[in-house]
Amino acid sequence: MIKVIKGLGVVVGLICSLLVFIVFCLVAINATDRTKSPNTLLVETWLKQQSIDPAQNGFVYLQAFSGTIEDVTAKEMATTLSFNDEENQLLRDYKKSCYQTDVASCNEFIEKNNDSILQAIKAHKANITHYNKLIAMPYWQEDIQYLTPENLFKWLPLLNLRAISELSVLINFDGAPKLNANEVLLTFLTTDAQFWNMVYHSSRSIVNHMIAVSVIKSQLNFASTVAKTLDSAFINKVTTWQTPFELTNNDFERVFSGEWQFAHNVREQMLIEVQSDEAAFYEKWLADALYKPTDSDNLMAEYIVSLVKEPVSTSSAHTVIKPDYCSLDNYIKQLWMSRYNPIGKLFNCTVYETDYKQRLTNINTELEQLRANLLTETSS
Repeated sequence: MIKVIKGLGVVVGLICSLLVFIVFCLVAINATDRTKSPNTLLVETWLKQQSIDPAQNGFVYLQAFSGTIEDVTAKEMATTLSFNDEENQLLRDYKKSCYQTDVASCNEFIEKNNDSILQAIKAHKANITHYNKLIAMPYWQEDIQYLTPENLFKWLPLLNLRAISELSVLINFDGAPKLNANEVLLTFLTTDAQFWNMVYHSSRSIVNHMIAVSVIKSQLNFASTVAKTLDSAFINKVTTWQTPFELTNNDFERVFSGEWQFAHNVREQMLIEVQSDEAAFYEKWLADALYKPTDSDNLMAEYIVSLVKEPVSTSSAHTVIKPDYCSLDNYIKQLWMSRYNPIGKLFNCTVYETDYKQRLTNINTELEQLRANLLTETSS
């Protein structure tokens, strides 16, 4: 029995020594970070932006009155941009009744809910003014330092504000003469379409890009109903809808480099948090020993550059090729390839789960189909 115990002790000692040796090797291998790769330097060139007047930047103006998820940049007036349950339901019913439907359904909704509509418009009249000023902004340029989860905009209240602004124009709330009412509606549709098309082609955030997609779909669906009530030539006067929703290579460079910056900002914030007094010792040690910021940027840049350079495809069979360190086919090989910067590689593998280029291309095709359908309706 004593010999068996001693034998077990030797085995345990050997295992412990092996573990210590492995940890020592990992620490030695991860002693230094990389330098910036050519891909990282290329992505950084895609992130460069021209200087513009903040007073003409819709992104800055939206920060001022809408606020972000954590209210980091929200001003006092942002607290007024909220909708109660009744107003939310009213706007949902409005979209069901007046978006891509028949004229009778839309008119019936307006007549049935006239008092509630007027009450909601009056309650949000000041914010409707803000929305009209927002969509008149000539620029949309996002500060890349705000590309973080907590700095995402509170989009739902703004989308509701857009809907109620649209509704106020539709029912001619300001009482413009009948001869001018259609021109007021045309002005709103033109300005609104130009602004959100600008966001669609200027946003660096995939989230903001997708919000623009949602709004453009709403615009086109609303226009489909409007076209049935007015002269068909009316819709053709909205110049933005006469041009295809085409995504260029510059669009992909802009959006995907924004995603690179988003990931960079998130990892940077993580390092700040893990070095705080509240963080456990082992968390600090793991971050210092097994996570390399520049190498992680390089890994993400490799993905971004390959994504931009890929041929555009709408096929579901088209997939992004994962690097070997993300492959689960050979676990031992994966562990070996992850010996350097294992935490960074683990984070980077998550971005390969979705082919964002294919997704954005498919969405663009959907928008173009809606646009084509609208123009076909107005010409028939």
